[in-house]
Amino acid sequence: MMRRPEALVLVASEKDVGVRLDRFLRERSGVLSRTRARDLLAEGSVTLNGSRVKIASRLLRAGDRVEVHALPASHRSQAPAGMEPYRVLYEDASVLVVDKAPGVLVQPTLQGDRGTLIDLLSRHLRKRHPEVKAPYLGLLHRIDRETSGLLVFSRRGVANRILAEQFRGHTLAREYLALAHGSLPADSGTIADPLSRPAPGARRSSSPRTARGVHAVTHYRVLERFSGAQLLSLTLETGRTHQIRIHLSARGSPVVGDKIYHRRGVFPPNSLLDTFPRQALHACRLGFTHPGSGKWMSFESPPPADFAGLLQALRKRS
Repeated sequence: MMRRPEALVLVASEKDVGVRLDRFLRERSGVLSRTRARDLLAEGSVTLNGSRVKIASRLLRAGDRVEVHALPASHRSQAPAGMEPYRVLYEDASVLVVDKAPGVLVQPTLQGDRGTLIDLLSRHLRKRHPEVKAPYLGLLHRIDRETSGLLVFSRRGVANRILAEQFRGHTLAREYLALAHGSLPADSGTIADPLSRPAPGARRSSSPRTARGVHAVTHYRVLERFSGAQLLSLTLETGRTHQIRIHLSARGSPVVGDKIYHRRGVFPPNSLLDTFPRQALHACRLGFTHPGSGKWMSFESPPPADFAGLLQALRKRS
């Protein structure tokens, strides 16, 4: 019989009285971001004094026992066979730019931190700078485990603050390649539907522009059209969780391989598209103002071998 993963158990102390549950999980777990803590709450993976709790704003009392159950082994971080988990494209005293392989988690989970991008880069920096016991590595943004491509990390606190402000002000350039089902009617356009989660634990969705939700804007261009699919270039004006995947799904063109926002049976069977093992989404371009020099820096990444091979096969078939 397979042994159930152990839960993370945290007990609130006097100093935790009145602290929100999601903040408590972030500060005391050592592995969870506040966003991930909220997701685990919504999924029903957290109990408070033995009872399941989904309210992120729940205030704690001294002695409260919080348990968070570990993720299944299928959620562990691992690049595909024969593919390096990351490539360093640029590194200096202020920033670190990397190209992440699909299958690699960006940050730790309850299953552990080994093999995540944060873990791998921290080890890289310790090897490069053995005189520094714990080199600074600031996480500024994330991409999904199955998504490949470019990320920038800060190497010092002042750089982190400057880059974070660029993210808040939407002054960075971020472009993605996506292979999507169907065919969008226009060769280019903007999707500006707000994003919402109707209830705790429910799937995020795209709302009509008149509905309440989080502001989200995605610009797209059709680069190629195939039989039953299209290759899109997408630029983000905002950076919401699953933004591209939700926006495309709402417009009837879900990302190929998306296991959450693609309803099976909607499109005719396609042996190439239906067997692709992950979401066909790649962060191909990243641009930002260097926090030290003030110069504009731009990086590009071609799609990895699995994505490129799928495109090649579609071109041959078309």
